[in-house]
Amino acid sequence: MTLLNDEETGALAIERMIFHVVRPESEDPLFLAEVDPPQFTDFFVERVKETVKGAAYHFAPGSGMPALLRRALAVGDGDEFVKVSREIAARFKTKVKTDRRFAPGVLMLFVLNVGGERLAAIIKYEHQQVISYSYLKDENGNPVLDADGNPVPDLKSLMDTFTKDRKSMQKSAVIRLGRAGAEHEEAKKDRLVVIDHSSGRYRDASQHYVNFLDIKRAMEQTEMTQRLEDAAVEAIKAHKDEVPRDVALAPKRYVREAMARMDGFDHEKPEEFLGAIVQGLAPEAPILKTFQGKLSGCGLATEAFQFEGARKPSADFRKVVTDEKVVLLFSKNHQDEGVVKIEKQEGGGVTITVQSTGLAGEDELDRMPRISD
Repeated sequence: MTLLNDEETGALAIERMIFHVVRPESEDPLFLAEVDPPQFTDFFVERVKETVKGAAYHFAPGSGMPALLRRALAVGDGDEFVKVSREIAARFKTKVKTDRRFAPGVLMLFVLNVGGERLAAIIKYEHQQVISYSYLKDENGNPVLDADGNPVPDLKSLMDTFTKDRKSMQKSAVIRLGRAGAEHEEAKKDRLVVIDHSSGRYRDASQHYVNFLDIKRAMEQTEMTQRLEDAAVEAIKAHKDEVPRDVALAPKRYVREAMARMDGFDHEKPEEFLGAIVQGLAPEAPILKTFQGKLSGCGLATEAFQFEGARKPSADFRKVVTDEKVVLLFSKNHQDEGVVKIEKQEGGGVTITVQSTGLAGEDELDRMPRISD
């Protein structure tokens, strides 16, 4: 189940926003005033929409982050949005203070609204210039303060930095807290999606971001690898006439061979993986749409991951089904030792030869056992 469907993603709006400066040389964050009303919302909504396509995560059992975020999202008396944003920034500093990869920047907290439901987004921008342009200064170079004594952020200068360097948005998360009366069981859980551009091609969240959010991947890589294999096999079976005959006859073998040649899978490039299996793929190929549907159905629509636990393409057993529905089951060793020989003839025919020392069984059947292609 995706975090937001297309209709919900299109209806995203930002209710509140605040950010604080975090840098490795300072033990404490520089707390800034809330941006009220929110500014440059179109820009940040697009960043949130990008994040919605990230990898699925769950909070670790016993995590305190969901309770913290519920306080930030609560409405009514005792508004704690600003207070919680500071607690989150301080938590970030505590979790990453010993990590040398920690880059200076700002940590932003957003309250999102989707059809009356409130969600949270946390974005970490990493850029040295962000520090210089993070708050307004008076004619003497001193920070401009709000009524509570907090520096007022200079969002216009920050936006210039953000838009000039799109790579500065390194880490982002969108969090949808569980709803007790939700129709689907998955929607009753606290869920989030994460993008971490600093973590490499397959975008696993870096360890310090995992520690900060107290999260774990919703599915292990072994499970995603197996689901991907099943999705690809099902797509090939649904489009036998669209793929090479050899692939149609042995889809699982060709899927596993492709996995053996590749490091992993990226949901943004499904044609790369499927094309490696079927030996080339047109962008408009119907099988690609079917494959994407299978990915969505098994929870891989927004996942990028390295293969783990992929089965070797050379399985121990073979099954051959002829056009006449003659079925032959044998081990790989039988073929390696020449007990079973399969020779393809010109014109598409096949000759199958079985050399045996005798028959271990020969009986009559009232009906043919059901064996799928």
